[in-house]
Amino acid sequence: MKVYYTRCLIESHACLVAFDYGSDNNVVSQRLVEKLQLPTTCHPNQSWIKLSIGQRVKDVLCHIAPMDSCHLLFGWAWLHFKTLNLDECSLYFEA
Repeated sequence: MKVYYTRCLIESHACLVAFDYGSDNNVVSQRLVEKLQLPTTCHPNQSWIKLSIGQRVKDVLCHIAPMDSCHLLFGWAWLHFKTLNLDECSLYFEA
């Protein structure tokens, strides 16, 4: 399993992000949603997150779940996002 870690900004708060080859979901921690009072969609377990990584700003629909390992977990599709260069700003772990 390959996991990249980096940081992003959400409403000027630094957040830990994990990019996971083995996942196909976008997940935000329930604690982050509550702490920053992020709005949820009409589906109560989802939230639109506006985040910035480097110079890029992106709106992402995420499932809300309790987790402590990071604030945001993005699936494999993010690793192929052509305008996001993870090598410049990330830590790389392989388990």
